[in-house]
Amino acid sequence: MRFEPTEIARLYGRSRVGVVVHQDLKAVYVNDAYAKMLGRRDVKDFMSEPDMRQYIPPSFHHEAAKLSEGFQEGHGFHGWKKVYNIRTDGTPVWMEISDETVEWGQGNAVLTTAQMIDNGTTAMQVDHMLGRSFIGVMVHRNMTALYVNDAFAHLMGAENASKFMENPNVLRFIPEQNRPRALKHVAGILSGALRGERHRVRDILDDGSSVWRDLTDERILWHDGKPAILTTAHDVRDEVEMNEELVRAKASLEEAVTEVIRLVPSAVAMLDSDLKVIHHNYEFSRLFGVPKSEDDSPSFDISALRECYAKMKQNGHGHATLDEMQTPSGRLADIRMNMMEGGGVMVSATDITDHKRKEQMLDTLASTDPLTRALNRRGFEIAVSRLREIRHLKDKSWVFGLIILDLDYFKDINDTYGHAIGDRVLEKVAETLRQALRDDDLVVRLGGEEFAVLLPSATAAVTKRIGERLANMIRAIEVPVEKDGDAVAKVTASFGATVGGEGRQRFIELAEAMALADEAMYAAKEAGRDQLIFRTFEREQDS
Repeated sequence: MRFEPTEIARLYGRSRVGVVVHQDLKAVYVNDAYAKMLGRRDVKDFMSEPDMRQYIPPSFHHEAAKLSEGFQEGHGFHGWKKVYNIRTDGTPVWMEISDETVEWGQGNAVLTTAQMIDNGTTAMQVDHMLGRSFIGVMVHRNMTALYVNDAFAHLMGAENASKFMENPNVLRFIPEQNRPRALKHVAGILSGALRGERHRVRDILDDGSSVWRDLTDERILWHDGKPAILTTAHDVRDEVEMNEELVRAKASLEEAVTEVIRLVPSAVAMLDSDLKVIHHNYEFSRLFGVPKSEDDSPSFDISALRECYAKMKQNGHGHATLDEMQTPSGRLADIRMNMMEGGGVMVSATDITDHKRKEQMLDTLASTDPLTRALNRRGFEIAVSRLREIRHLKDKSWVFGLIILDLDYFKDINDTYGHAIGDRVLEKVAETLRQALRDDDLVVRLGGEEFAVLLPSATAAVTKRIGERLANMIRAIEVPVEKDGDAVAKVTASFGATVGGEGRQRFIELAEAMALADEAMYAAKEAGRDQLIFRTFEREQDS
């Protein structure tokens, strides 16, 4: 979208909504509403210092510059968000803004519209959204709670949120040896240097008991205009206790794990830190096994799993998935990998080969005619759409020839010989059409005794020639009426043909071509049947 300064002024100059157009965070246009939001007297005062960084808190300069650059190089609308700016007198101002890429001069600029809102993220807003959540929620800064919900309070041993906030110091829950690392982690998130990944911690409650939590930390702006950390917490004591019980049973752990893995119906294996298979079940051997080595020990081809593990470590994730991976056995499997505490990887694989075959079979049933195995209307439309996309991907124009044919006096065949012979005639016609055409030509049964043939890239001359050849081949069809008799059922067809696609005059859609070919086919019927009539949109041409 291209804008000129005069057009912007006419559209937004007197608007109550603040509008600024900027390039590289330097304003090139601003209206009075936006200037006054930022504490300037008017537009002239604002444009005397057009650098917009002066209104952005220093800790957000890098983020703002990166967003502005991305929007300027992009296109279209980039959504709404809340931002915190600083007026010229140092007071905070919260605004809800939207950004949109526009053409400006010889390049792009970002058009920002802004409306003032009362504040940023307030305790009231957080409580409205998360106050009754079963997930524990806390907002804190420098290990001092600013807000907690009841779920978090209960998790930390308090009767309710109010009781918890009587002592908002959350550092007291962290074991002393872990406090320096926790303070460094919190400081990194507050400064924007770290992103809060999900992690597990052990806290010591006021009564001396311990609680295990899975935490996720997110940097937000609190209503005072300063960064804070929104922490969500899940109680994982049961999971940890179960794990500790397994650890306490260390003597029998290896045997228990091996037995559990053996009984799991999916393919399961445990790999050590060097990615050697240390435990596996039969299903894993079936999918990943290779011929045994000389010492008769089981061997596995897990090269794809090694690649996935490398990416998982590089990205810093503890889990990864591979969908529809072809295993060394030739089977397809969905793979799940999870890092284990202390090193090593747990791998599970679900064989989906039969499921995919059923999907393909159902897709085939939904898109083909069960009697003739030709495409039905749904399958025809899908196939045409794919062919058209492939042509465009190859930078080739989309043109096609289209032939519609209807068997002549087909009702007489059913009435004379019965529907079983009629069905055999339909099967033979479809088989004849498939054998006579190229692999990328499409054969579709439109219904009853009516068929259509689509010929990608065919010219008018080629379409007519192929239609005439098909007519001759259908005339030659003979379907025996009795097993031992000489009587046969013969059939002819009336043909209507045309061409469509990106023609010289105008683009002809498939639906238009279908209608014209159908009209030509009925004209062939009226002209005595067993013949082909070709028509185009430019002029009618019968042959």
